[in-house]
Parts: sequence; structure tokens; C-alpha cells
Amino acid sequence: MNDDTDSPVSALDFHTLRSAFKSLVAEGLLPEAMWVSHAEEMVRHLTGSSVVDPEIILRIIRK
Repeated sequence: MNDDTDSPVSALDFHTLRSAFKSLVAEGLLPEAMWVSHAEEMVRHLTGSSVVDPEIILRIIRK
């Protein structure tokens, strides 16, 4: 696994990540101050890469 390159996130994976993220926010389990770091960690966990595209994060946390 190469940690120096972006790992692509499929449309299905993106939808799943965004849905899970929105559920955490809706249930009050994730304070707004932690949104970016938590979304980054979710993408890292899914892709296995330490490099995360900031555009993906902005789309995940968008209200």
C-alpha cells in the first residue's frame, strides 16, 4: 500500500461515507469542531492512505 498517493474513493464509497457522517452529526455524536478531522480519518480508514483529497472532505462535511 502506497501512502504517498491519493487513493480513489468510488461513488458508492463516497455516498456511504457521507451518509455515515451525516448520521453522526444528526445524532449529535460529532461536534462541528471535529468534522474535518473525523471525515479525514474516515477516508484514511477506507482507503488505507495517509493522503486525503481536501475536496472529498469538503464534500463530505457540506451541509
